[in-house]
Amino acid sequence: MTATKVAVAIPAYQEGEGIVDFLLEIDEALPPTRDVVFVVVDDCSTDGTVEALEGIRHKLRGGLVVARTPTNRGHGPAMLEAYHLALEEHPTYVLAVDGDGQFLGSDLRRVLLLLEDGGDGVCGVRRFRYDPWFRMLMTRALRVYVSSSFGVPTRDANCPLRGYRASLLDELLRWIPEETLIPNLFLTILAARRGATLVEVDVNHRVRRGTEPAGTMFGGGNSWRTARRLTQFSWTAFGESRQFRRDLNRGRPPANAARS
Repeated sequence: MTATKVAVAIPAYQEGEGIVDFLLEIDEALPPTRDVVFVVVDDCSTDGTVEALEGIRHKLRGGLVVARTPTNRGHGPAMLEAYHLALEEHPTYVLAVDGDGQFLGSDLRRVLLLLEDGGDGVCGVRRFRYDPWFRMLMTRALRVYVSSSFGVPTRDANCPLRGYRASLLDELLRWIPEETLIPNLFLTILAARRGATLVEVDVNHRVRRGTEPAGTMFGGGNSWRTARRLTQFSWTAFGESRQFRRDLNRGRPPANAARS
C-alpha cells in the first residue's frame, strides 16, 4: 500500500538560527509511516537560511525542497508560493506553518491526524500567545471583522499553523489574488463558505526561535516602529479584503488569481 504523502509548506525569512531545530522537530513528530516532504520558500534571506537548510538535508527522514525568491516579497506571497510548490509534490495533505518556529512539531502531527480523521481543513487557534500586545489586539479585531463582513465565525482566522486536503487547497487557491498579503485569511473564509469540514484546534505557541529580530513578517519586538509597520500592513490588507469580498459577491475568482 502506498504511504500517505504529506507536504509541509513553510515560508521563511531570516530564520537561519532557528529553522534547523524546528524542521528536525517536525520531522521527528510526524508519523514515520507517512511520506513527508518539506517545501521551504526562502524570501531572500541574508542570514544563511538556505545554507542552514541544505546542511540538514541528510538528517531529515522526509524530503526537502528549498526555493528562493529573487527579491524580498513579503510573507503572503512567500506563503502562496510555498502552497503552490507543495501541491506540485502531489500530496494527499498539505500542512502549513511559518519558519519562525513559534509552534511545536507535535501540533503539526495533531493537524495531520485530524485531516486523516475526516477533516477537509484544520486551523490552529493560539490560546496563549507569546506576541506583542498589538498583534494580539489585531487578532481579536480580525475575529470580529471576519464574522461581521464574511459571515464566518472563527477564533483565529489568520493562524499560520493549518492543514488542508490537497484537492481542497488546489480548488481554493484559484480564488486567491496573486501577491496578496493575507492568503491564509482568505483560505479560511473560502473553505468555510464552501461548506468544507473545518476543524479548529487549540495549539501551543512559543517565543520565536533564534535571536534575529527580523522574522518572517515583522519579528517579535515590542517597538513602536514595528507597531506602525503592522498598522500599515493591516490597512493595506483591509483594502485587499474589501476587494476580495466584492469578488465573492460577484461569484467569480479575481482576474489576478494566483492559480488558474
